[in-house]
Amino acid sequence: MKSWLDRIYESCPVALQNALVSLYGRRIFRQRFGPGFDSATELLKSLERAPLDSIREYQNERLRKIVEHAYATVPYYGRRWRSAGVGPDDIRAIDDLEKLPVLTRQEVIDNREDLVSTAADRGQLRLATTSGTTGYPVSVYWDRGVTVMNNACLWRARSWGGAGFGRPYATLMGREIVPRRQTEPPYWRYNSTWNQLLLSSYHLDEETAPLYVDRMREAGVDMLEAYPSAAYLLARYMEMRSLTLPLRSVLTSSEPLLPVQRALIESRFECRVMDAYGQAERVAFASECERHEGLHIFEGYGIVELLDDDLEPVPEGGAGQIVATGLHNMAMPLIRYATGDGAVLARERCSCGRALRLLTGITGKAEDIVVTPGGRMIPGPLLSYALKGISGVVRSQLVQERPETLTVRLVVNEDFLPRDEDLIRKGLTERLGDEVTLRFDYVSEIELSGRAKYRWIISSVPLRWGELSTSNLYEGGEAD
Repeated sequence: MKSWLDRIYESCPVALQNALVSLYGRRIFRQRFGPGFDSATELLKSLERAPLDSIREYQNERLRKIVEHAYATVPYYGRRWRSAGVGPDDIRAIDDLEKLPVLTRQEVIDNREDLVSTAADRGQLRLATTSGTTGYPVSVYWDRGVTVMNNACLWRARSWGGAGFGRPYATLMGREIVPRRQTEPPYWRYNSTWNQLLLSSYHLDEETAPLYVDRMREAGVDMLEAYPSAAYLLARYMEMRSLTLPLRSVLTSSEPLLPVQRALIESRFECRVMDAYGQAERVAFASECERHEGLHIFEGYGIVELLDDDLEPVPEGGAGQIVATGLHNMAMPLIRYATGDGAVLARERCSCGRALRLLTGITGKAEDIVVTPGGRMIPGPLLSYALKGISGVVRSQLVQERPETLTVRLVVNEDFLPRDEDLIRKGLTERLGDEVTLRFDYVSEIELSGRAKYRWIISSVPLRWGELSTSNLYEGGEAD
């Protein structure tokens, strides 16, 4: 549901909306580029090519600090570790982490307030909530330290693709920056503080795509940051119009990047895609470099373990679940947190010369694209906002067999209220329009399917590109 600030913003003329976007950009700049950003960036750079012993020395030092802090000031860890007979003196290095129990998503949900440090100034914290589309929606508190470090990681990854702060770039993400009721261009807004062109994913279609390309060209944009599915849609529309737009790089995140998506995006933008991995819980970050041989683990951000089903470490070349310990969120430290994402730990280091370990085959939730009766194609991340903050949803899934109907499958708990269904219905209708009928199906379990770890959107409705029709993204094995 839109806040009163959103409604005021939507009622403003475009020029004032641009000014408000830039003003908000200035506020975010102060938060993300505050004290510590330069030193965080230098730390990340120094660790990239440091000897393994130096990397481990830094991680061990941070680990000891965060474990001692958590034991002394975080009620949940104090109780749990004492009952397990483990204290700070037992955790001196990464190899000692196996003495600590793994922290599950459900434990974070059930004990969120007890996982907050008593030394934290709650007035300075930000509460962030995952959408819940991956299953268990998790809310975590961020402090300034992890906010700045996460931003340093983002800009370090962007720099590998030739981008730098102040250079013109565009984003094609999920934030509703242009009111959905708007039917005439411009379908973008401009953040002058960041030299950032914010493109509306909600207004992207075959007719508007050339306008997006023209505006990006006029603005001198040299990098695009986007959801893989959104960048793929734009590239498809560009292909239909025989358009290309040379860029330095396209940075994707938040969804698994499929080979079919990568190939088309790189063809239309005449550059390589730089894929990145992170999560709202802020425990791990990884990104491709210019060699594209895997995703480098940002070892200064967190300690990443890959564990098998028995919670044993997998050897290099093996697949396992990403279990990570964040090294910078002192307000709500997550230690040995089971992310629910899978990956393969590469045997070899990247030919770029960086010492950072490589992850390949990262799996998160898999998503098809929802197609409306009018032919609009809606990427999953845009629909996920409808479930954000609904704490009673344990797991969700959208199933589409016909354009006219979308089934919303929900596993809920006792916190789910009747009005929550109304909120979800309203949020989805705002994004899909009244032409799609929503059917709610309450179930006890939603199973995993196929090789994809978890499919949030399953659609058998074909994607139509003019006269051409193709199967949806995860239909026909394109997820492999």
